[in-house]
Amino acid sequence: MTTKPKEREVDKIVLEFKELRETKRTHLFEEELGEQAWSDQDVAVGNLYIKTQALEMIGTPKRVRVTIEPIE
Repeated sequence: MTTKPKEREVDKIVLEFKELRETKRTHLFEEELGEQAWSDQDVAVGNLYIKTQALEMIGTPKRVRVTIEPIE
């Protein structure tokens, strides 16, 4: 069970995704729910499409991690 979104700021958000299916030129990944809810819908991003060619550069994994952090 996830907890409510935090009210305080964090330095970064780390999310994990699992592959749902492969399409012709992309792979569709679904955000896995963690212990922290990042919005009122529990997810921060939702679904993520990654181009097959880019994914092949890292070995075509079935799970990926995405980090969101401010640049400025």
